[in-house]
Amino acid sequence: MSAQSVPMADSRSERPKRSEAARFIRGFEITNLTVGLIAALVTYFVAGPGPIHLGVVVGAAISVLNLRAMVWLGGKVIAAGRHSRTRYAVIFGLKLAALVGVVWATMSLLPVEPLGMMIGFSTILPAILLMTVKKSLEPVEAARKGDL
Repeated sequence: MSAQSVPMADSRSERPKRSEAARFIRGFEITNLTVGLIAALVTYFVAGPGPIHLGVVVGAAISVLNLRAMVWLGGKVIAAGRHSRTRYAVIFGLKLAALVGVVWATMSLLPVEPLGMMIGFSTILPAILLMTVKKSLEPVEAARKGDL
């Protein structure tokens, strides 16, 4: 068989297969975003545009961005070497302080209703529930020979 007849795989076109954990986390992020969008739509149709709706929208946006930041930083902490791991762990703590500052600034500067903010920020809880139910309904993979 000649070298010309063997198809060469282009490394740029093939995406590496994601682990089950990475797929789960990505699904969790998408579910969180979807629940936030649904909460914003329901609030708009129930309460109309106003401080409650704006609070839900802003709270859900903060929740989605906070989860994305936690996933990114958590991945960095896990994959980093010992020296870098400490740095990313400190950044993780600073992210928490920044989150507190963003929530304070939002409540102080924007015309949002605290109840709406709480509802929007809490959309992560139904997302956790939905992903847990989804995961529990998936079939269990058979154990591979090397796993035992």
